[in-house]
Amino acid sequence: MNSIGKKRLWLCAVLMCMALALTGCVGARMGVSWPSVSLVELDGSDHIAIAYNNELSILTPANGAPARLISPINGQPLRDNDNNPRTWTLRGSDNDGSQFYSAPLRLDEETLLVADNNRRLLKVDSVIAEVARSIPLADKVVADPLVAGGLMILPYQNGGISARSLQDLQEVWSFPTEEGVWAQPLLAGDMVIIAGIDHNLYALRLETGQLLWSLDLGGSVASRPLLANDRLYVGSFNKSFYEISLDGIILSHYETQNWVWGSPAIDEYNIVYVADLSGFVHALDTESGLMERWSRQIAERGIRAGPLVYQDRVFVASRDGKVYWLDRRDGELINAREIDERPELLGDMMLLEPSETLQIDEPLLLVTSVHDARLLIAFGIDGRQTWVYPR
Repeated sequence: MNSIGKKRLWLCAVLMCMALALTGCVGARMGVSWPSVSLVELDGSDHIAIAYNNELSILTPANGAPARLISPINGQPLRDNDNNPRTWTLRGSDNDGSQFYSAPLRLDEETLLVADNNRRLLKVDSVIAEVARSIPLADKVVADPLVAGGLMILPYQNGGISARSLQDLQEVWSFPTEEGVWAQPLLAGDMVIIAGIDHNLYALRLETGQLLWSLDLGGSVASRPLLANDRLYVGSFNKSFYEISLDGIILSHYETQNWVWGSPAIDEYNIVYVADLSGFVHALDTESGLMERWSRQIAERGIRAGPLVYQDRVFVASRDGKVYWLDRRDGELINAREIDERPELLGDMMLLEPSETLQIDEPLLLVTSVHDARLLIAFGIDGRQTWVYPR
C-alpha cells in the first residue's frame, strides 16, 4: 500500500473511532447517528418531522403529539384494524428495514420524498404515510438533501453527490468525493457548496455539477457552512474556523480548542457563534477578521450541535445531556437545563417562532437526544420545558 493509501486508511480509522466515541456506538449510521429534525407541510399547516433509526414521524408543534392521519374523502381520522386513530409514522419494519436520518421533502400535495440509509429514495404517500415507490440509490444518505433549481441534491454517506430531477427523479449529474458527505449541501447563488470528510470544501455549478473550486481545510468538514454577507463560515476537524470568500479564498482563520462539527450561527451585528468538541463556545466578530469577542468553556463534554442565537441569548446543547442559555454579549451562563438521565444531545437544534402555520403562540426551542424516551424536547426560550416526544 502506498503512502497515500496508508494515510487514507488511517484517516478512516480515526474518524470511525471518533464518531463511535461521540455517539456511544448507537445505530447503523457508522457512529454518526442522531435524529434529524425539520419542518414539513401536512394538511395545510407546518409540522415537525423527526427521523431517527427505524422511524420517521410527523408531530404537532403545539404539544409534540404525533399528527393524525385524516381521510381526504370524508375528513375523518383514518383508523387501524383495532379501530384506533392512525398517526403519521413511517416505520422501517414495514419497509424492508429502512433507517431514517434525513429530513423528508415535499414533492407535491400528496407526496413526500425520503432518502433512507438503505440506499433508496422513497416516494411516500403523505396522506396515508405509506411508501408508494422505491428508487435505488448508489449509497446511503445520512444528511438532509437540498432542493434547488428543480433538483434534489443528495449527499452520500461514503462519498459523492447525486442531483436528481424533481420531475422524474432521474439523475441529472453526479460528483465524486474521496470520502463521505455528512452535511446538507448549501445553495450560494448558482453554486452548491459541499462539505467533505475528505477535508475539502467544494463549489459546484448547480445546473451541471461542474467543479468551480475546491479548498483543502486541513481536516474533515462535517457541517453545513453558514452563508452570510457573501462569505462562507465553517469549521473543520483541525481545530479551526474559517471565513471564506465565494470564490474559494480563505479570508480569516480562528483556532478553536478542539474539532468543530456543528454549523455556526450569526446575529444582526455580524457576530458569529461557534462551538467545539471541548465544550467551548466562541463569539467572533466577522467585521474584524474573526476577532474574538469572548470564548468560554460552557459544557462538561463536547458540543457537536451548532449553537443557535435568538434575541439576547445563545442556545447550546451538549454531549453532557444539558441545554445552556448564554448571554450573547459576554457568554455568561444564564440558565442550564439537565435532560432526565442526561442522554447525549448530538442533533442540531431548531428554533420555531410563533406563526399561524405552526399554530404556536410562543417561540419553541427543539432539542433532540439519542434516548428514545426523550427523542425530542421542546423548551420555551426562558428554559421552561414545554413538552417531550417519546418514541
